[in-house]
Amino acid sequence: MGGSAKITSTDAVRHFKVALQEYEAELRDAITQLLLEMRRAIDWLEHDRARYWPQEVRNASDALVQARSDLSRAETSIGADDRRSNYEKKLAYEAAKRRLRNAEQKVRAIRKWRVELRQRADEFEGRLGRLANFLDADLPRGVAALERMAVALDKYTERAAPSEAGPGNTGAESSSDTPEENEP
Repeated sequence: MGGSAKITSTDAVRHFKVALQEYEAELRDAITQLLLEMRRAIDWLEHDRARYWPQEVRNASDALVQARSDLSRAETSIGADDRRSNYEKKLAYEAAKRRLRNAEQKVRAIRKWRVELRQRADEFEGRLGRLANFLDADLPRGVAALERMAVALDKYTERAAPSEAGPGNTGAESSSDTPEENEP
């Protein structure tokens, strides 16, 4: 780094330091919010849906048994007027089978997604942990370095400021160098 810098104000360094500290606070809040949202999603999947869909399988299974029983009764008592009722019972039976299959698929999906979500959540928490470590260790060092730079720049600009005597004038001229004394 052999170049020179034209420094007009060290306030910019201090403003950047303050902005960096504000960003740190916002980032910490964002990390907290992300972790809360992730935990909420995990709880929803592992507790709410993991209870709901098995219960739906039981309900659908009961409904299928009932629909099968109704269809069986309708088939044994077939009459001219019962053909329409028999058709409706077949539709209800098929709908009950679809409902059961759907609920069973959801239970399998919940099992799969519980594992997948847990793995993804662990990975995400690891990345957020690295970010938190950066905020805890590296960012304070950076902020301290900015403050040291601002102090050093303040000292540099104080020393580099031109003196009141003007350039080339040291203020140590003797009184014998006045033009009146040097005349013949």
